[in-house]
Amino acid sequence: MAEATLLDRLGPGDHACLVYDDELLWARSLAAFIRSGLRQHHRILYCGKDAGRLAPVLAGQGVDVTAAVRDGQLTVAGAEAAYLPAGVFDPVASLAGWAGEVEAARAAGYRGMRGIGDMSWACRDIGIDQLSWYESQVNRICVDGFTTGLCLYDRRLFDEPALRRVTREHPATITRHTDPSRIPLLRAVRAGEHGLRLSGEADLSNRQALSAVLEHLLEDSPATRPRVTLDVTDLRFADSAAARILLAPAATGGHRLDVVGCSASLRRLLDFHWAGPAGRLWIR
Repeated sequence: MAEATLLDRLGPGDHACLVYDDELLWARSLAAFIRSGLRQHHRILYCGKDAGRLAPVLAGQGVDVTAAVRDGQLTVAGAEAAYLPAGVFDPVASLAGWAGEVEAARAAGYRGMRGIGDMSWACRDIGIDQLSWYESQVNRICVDGFTTGLCLYDRRLFDEPALRRVTREHPATITRHTDPSRIPLLRAVRAGEHGLRLSGEADLSNRQALSAVLEHLLEDSPATRPRVTLDVTDLRFADSAAARILLAPAATGGHRLDVVGCSASLRRLLDFHWAGPAGRLWIR
């Protein structure tokens, strides 16, 4: 039950990947994530395999979703609805669909939005570059601090290089070997129009995700507003490569970068890697 325990701790701002390898783990994990969302009055959308039998599967895990489905709090659909409406994967259309669901949840007065995508369909002839790009862009949706994204990958359907590629686009990856005593994830949430608040750990497992959320921040911060802020007060750990990624807005983006809440160890890493002009990096 370690995976279920960790999933229960996920919340707005998280984009997590669960790698499973048996149907019981799939069912337990879905039940934990959906149960938590129902309890917190979140809108929940599930797209993936076995949509028609999801309700009895959840009932077998002690989660009665009859009322939630009837009231519209929970919607269950097959993979085709979100990913393959025309028989082919259109990542741009899929992202637009998820974004629309988020806005609809806000308008309906929900406290949050939970999007669940079982990606078993993607073991077909879907290019790994296309799939990785899609997952990196989902981070843009989740950093709003309102949305929680959970992607389910069946280890039995994907080869290890492909699985590594897509999991690293997620700030958090959970497997049956994840230590349940801690939350081994990076959470990134927008702080104001041109800021980002980071918590958790930044390392090899989520390096691509960290790079993506920084790139998205820069794309949304025009040259007329060249100052961006990173709040790293709750960032417990960052390796050397992550430190270089954190410096990207000032080093390559041409922005002034304010880093607030910086620990002594992270400050040393940032100072070591910084080679940009004076006045563009401020560490507090």
